[in-house]
Amino acid sequence: MKCSPSCLARVLAPCALLFAALPGWAEESVVYRCTAADGSIRFEANPCGPDATAVTLRPSPAAPPAATKKTRETVAESPQSFALRQQRLAQIEGELRDLAREREALRARHADERMALAVREAPADLKPAQRAAFEKARVREREGVERRQVKEMELLERRAARLERERTRLLQPAGR
Repeated sequence: MKCSPSCLARVLAPCALLFAALPGWAEESVVYRCTAADGSIRFEANPCGPDATAVTLRPSPAAPPAATKKTRETVAESPQSFALRQQRLAQIEGELRDLAREREALRARHADERMALAVREAPADLKPAQRAAFEKARVREREGVERRQVKEMELLERRAARLERERTRLLQPAGR
């Protein structure tokens, strides 16, 4: 069956009015369920007979707004999330303090090791070839100690950099 534009307008106008009214319908409403003489069920605004049953209609929850940059920026952080974030920030601060102390202790230990290597002298009774071998061994030992010290310091620096990145991320406003 074909319908002319005026026919469509007559059919669609009440539907459009109904749908336009629905978003404003934000509170619960009561309708009555009634059973007609022919057994069909109808819903009416007023009680329609002795068997009328009140039914409470609740509006469906609104769909969440589209996630736009503006809505993401204004998302509020839950109190639990905020407390966990603050707890982690305090934990990171403590770890960074511990790393700073560990870094200073490592520097002092490295200085002591270098000093011990520098003041160690070859025994006086060594022959020239033995003395040369002793000096080569001391140089290799010093280089090995320096490589180990550099690796230890790099490890501490990487840990500190990772904690700094995490702290920076946690300090960002919620929703960003």
